[in-house]
Amino acid sequence: MAQIKNRWTDKVICEGEQPIKELAGKNRADLSGANLSGADLSGANLSGADLSWADLSGANLYRANLSGADLSGANLEFYQFPSIRLISSINLGSLSDGLTLELMRRDAYAHPKPEKFDEWANGGDCPYQNEERCWFFQEKRNLWKRGKPTMKDSDLIFAICKEKGWGIKGYLEIEKTSK
Repeated sequence: MAQIKNRWTDKVICEGEQPIKELAGKNRADLSGANLSGADLSGANLSGADLSWADLSGANLYRANLSGADLSGANLEFYQFPSIRLISSINLGSLSDGLTLELMRRDAYAHPKPEKFDEWANGGDCPYQNEERCWFFQEKRNLWKRGKPTMKDSDLIFAICKEKGWGIKGYLEIEKTSK
C-alpha cells in the first residue's frame, strides 16, 4: 500500500493501492507539507494541487502537470524544472516587481493582441478572456510598461527559484560546467 505522509509529523495524508504518482495526482489534491522526497511523479497530473511546504527534493517532475499548483515554501531544486514550460504552468502567486513586469511582458508578447494589456492597465478587462495564459502569477496593473521580455529563460527560472526559496544548487552546478 502506497502512502504519502506529512514531512514533519509523519501522519498519513493519503494512501491507496495505486502508485505514488497516481495517489498524488488526485484532482486538486491537498498535499501541503507532504514528504514526496525522491518520489517518481513523472507524468503525474498535479494540476491545482496544494503542494505548499511539500518536500519535493529529488522528486522526478518530468512531464508532470503542475498547472495551477501551489508550490509556495516547497523544498525544490532548480534542476527539477527541465523546461520553461513546466515552471510557467505553476501558480507562482506574488512576485517582486521586476519579475512581475517580466512575466506580464512575456504574457503580452505571446498574446494575439498585446495592445489589450495597455487597455487592461488603464482599468479595462483582463486581456485573457478566451486565450490561454502563458504564466500564472499575481499581476500588478500599476507596474505595466510596454516592452519586450529581457531575461533569458534560464535566468528567469533561476530568479524565480531564488525568490521562491527553491534550491539553486543545480543551477550553480550547470553554471560551473558551462564555463
